[in-house]
Amino acid sequence: MRSLDDLQASHEAVPALGVSAETCARFEAAYAPKGVMHGRLAIHDRGGALLAYCGRAEKEESPTPIFPNGFDPRGAIFNAHRVVEGDLFPVRDPLHALTAHEGGMENVVAFLTETVKAQQLEQLAAPMDDQKCEHMEMF
Repeated sequence: MRSLDDLQASHEAVPALGVSAETCARFEAAYAPKGVMHGRLAIHDRGGALLAYCGRAEKEESPTPIFPNGFDPRGAIFNAHRVVEGDLFPVRDPLHALTAHEGGMENVVAFLTETVKAQQLEQLAAPMDDQKCEHMEMF
């Protein structure tokens, strides 16, 4: 998969998405200023590989996430590697996880699908058990 080298965490369009450059840097996300993914926020997994282009386009022409060919969004939960003890707040879009962080919420993860299947809940149960997360509240 592509690296994030040509993407920009501090691009002028990032604040329009409701996210600061500092939050992008913390979550290792960046903005695609050109190319076929122009106007989208890119995220990657905890190993540093590009995970998916997602978020909202600058213009409302395409509000759904876009994923690389062969990527199954049911197999990943954004920010699950940062789960800590306490209440956990799952959302359905990584951009919402970033904006929740901007609003002061911690312990937010994002499913990459509109509906959540049992397999995804099982994936989330492991870090919840490891970190002693007793409660989960959809945000």
